Amino acid sequence: GGDSHCVAVWCARFEGVKGAGKGAGKGRERRKTKGRTMCFYFDHFQRMARVIRMTEWWPYGAPDMNILALATLLRNAPPREEALEACSASKVVRQLNILGSTARGPLLKAFFWLGFLFICPFLGPLFACILTIGALFKGRLVWPWTAVRLALFRCDCFMYPIIEDWERGKGAFAVLSQAVRHFSEVDMYRMYSLFIRAGHHLIDVYSCPSHGKVQDKLCFYAMCKDIGLPCAAPLGPEELKNLQPKDLPLFMKPSNEQEAVGAKVVERADDPDLQKAIDKPNDWVVQKKLRNSDFLRQYFPKNPPLCGMRITTVMTKSGPEVLESWIRIGAEGAVADCPFSAGGSEFAINAKTGVVWQGSSEKMIKLTDSTMEPSLKTANGASIPISGVKIPAWEESVEMCKKAHSMMAKESFTIGWDVAHTPEGPLMVEANLISNVGCFMGLRYGTMSILWPRVPLMWLDLCDWMEGRRDWPSCSEKAKKRCIKAAIKESEWLLRSTQKKKAGVEKRMKAIKEKDPEGENPSLKTLEKDLMLRDGEIVGLSLELNHLKAKLADGGKVTQATQTTQEPSGVLSNV
Repeated sequence: GGDSHCVAVWCARFEGVKGAGKGAGKGRERRKTKGRTMCFYFDHFQRMARVIRMTEWWPYGAPDMNILALATLLRNAPPREEALEACSASKVVRQLNILGSTARGPLLKAFFWLGFLFICPFLGPLFACILTIGALFKGRLVWPWTAVRLALFRCDCFMYPIIEDWERGKGAFAVLSQAVRHFSEVDMYRMYSLFIRAGHHLIDVYSCPSHGKVQDKLCFYAMCKDIGLPCAAPLGPEELKNLQPKDLPLFMKPSNEQEAVGAKVVERADDPDLQKAIDKPNDWVVQKKLRNSDFLRQYFPKNPPLCGMRITTVMTKSGPEVLESWIRIGAEGAVADCPFSAGGSEFAINAKTGVVWQGSSEKMIKLTDSTMEPSLKTANGASIPISGVKIPAWEESVEMCKKAHSMMAKESFTIGWDVAHTPEGPLMVEANLISNVGCFMGLRYGTMSILWPRVPLMWLDLCDWMEGRRDWPSCSEKAKKRCIKAAIKESEWLLRSTQKKKAGVEKRMKAIKEKDPEGENPSLKTLEKDLMLRDGEIVGLSLELNHLKAKLADGGKVTQATQTTQEPSGVLSNV
């Protein structure tokens, strides 16, 4: 039907074709491949038509959300006044304001429609063939149709390696081919990205502009105090005027900035920068420099900054749940724990157990093979591996973040919370309405599904959350059921395809081990990584399918949990 995902429907039809005699199986496979190649173009143009109409559409999955996010961001450049006033700390809001006030805004909007309606579909195959040839000279095999489909369905996956400077110094062919190699078919259809988060973040800001106050650090500390959450209390102007040597060192940062912009350590009471906080107390946060917990410090480099946990919660029908979690470990002597910009490292944490898995660093992502990441077990500059270590007071930290989400900003779909583990216990540091996602450290859908069990259900959570909101497509109950059925078919197709790929990986591993019982073949490590990713994809898709079928059986109803809001008074083995 018109509201189906054509890829899933066509694949189902081709699987139903019955061959006869010798070679019928191979014939079916050829027909299925041909069907996917033919229909992903139709699927793309159908999606573009839906973006234009914005009716009778229940967007689901990464391709839908990616194109919808891009259209939403461009349509809102510049953003509305309420967003600028309430959420000026958001990089998304600020960049859209800059974009909308220059000549680049109309040009980008024109390029969006021209690119997705003409350049990518019709000139894309030519560029993809050139990419394939160029990649061969780099020793890499890239299929042209895979590259075209990635460009049409997931332009964010193509742009991310370019923006983040993967394959640094190796040229354009190396960067683009690495993007095609890095992301699997399941990633293309189901992996969440920062780009998609930016789109629904903007809709959240429009729906409830007052939630922007949670990003103001002074307001955030007042809210934490009101609801009884431990936090690092800021110092007021009078306290700063009467500083004593015992009060030092201090840490100061702008109250409405992100990513440690403008942050510094204050070692002297007569530091001239302190006068800024005295003159404009609403623009600066000054607090005592916090120390890392004694237990965790042994896994950090010497003289590290405060190394915090990033726990991202998502608002589900039953309340906040953990969507993503990791620990940031800054480099020796760094001011803050921003890992990829200052020589630090970052490690994923199992959301249920609080056990650290593996991580990555800027060097490993940009200068080595990103398909093997994350692979780091010891933080840069440290001597003891942190992989396999359980974060102390993990359950308490998670509950703090859930409580903060439900009582501070219940109308925000996702919030990234920074939690510091100090000798006094876990402390809330700040909130981020727009925060990074796991793919920046090399995580993909397979590993995310194992580490963060809520990731496979994120698309359903997002659809339920956004339904009926402004800037979101309208959809009748009949059309919604058709879309849910199409999503089920698509997930079933992805699951069958992944199971087949897993069997192929296991077969190749068995053949290598028979020839090389010592396991010294370099290909074995790559295959082991592939097997882990396929296992995770199967886990995630199976969980998603169960919930999609349950939603269809329930008639596609949405029942959002009721929460209360608190206003501020003052203002893998070891996985």
